[in-house]
Amino acid sequence: MKKFVSESWLVLTMGVVFACLLAATQTSLSGRIVENQQRALNQAILEVVPGLERTEELVIGGNRVFKCADAAGELLGWAVEASGAGFVDKITLVAGLSADGERITGVKVIDNLETPGLGNKIEGPWAAQWRDRDATRSFSVTKATPTVDQNEISAITGATYSSVYVANIVNDVITRIRPLLAEYR
Repeated sequence: MKKFVSESWLVLTMGVVFACLLAATQTSLSGRIVENQQRALNQAILEVVPGLERTEELVIGGNRVFKCADAAGELLGWAVEASGAGFVDKITLVAGLSADGERITGVKVIDNLETPGLGNKIEGPWAAQWRDRDATRSFSVTKATPTVDQNEISAITGATYSSVYVANIVNDVITRIRPLLAEYR
């Protein structure tokens, strides 16, 4: 027992040193982390609203909404940043809407901690099926072949929950934001 007490200083010292190193690393990299997050957001906006030249950031219904215009200032559409619960952790995405808010122009997941190799496929080509969909109706996820006129999205094999969570986030944000967009046109 005496030996344990006399050597515990080493464990405590190592704990303090490693905690200080982690805090210093976090502090020194925080600017780069914010910069990378902004870069990912900007890239996602470009992907979900094709042809945009400039954006105006607004806060509508508690969400960051980007009014997207072409070089002449003509409204092309809207990009809405949204987040919600995923299977493992929070999922953050950007949903694009047409200028009139009637069509989804794209969905891009920009941050998630879903299961590698399965759930994180929500960031890949799977998202292409959201393009040019009816934004006036809710989306559902199916394991079978999706029916476009039923607003169905195909689930990722082995990651159905992640697919459902993305659909839930999109349904929630579109339902809340669409009615408010008319004020900002």
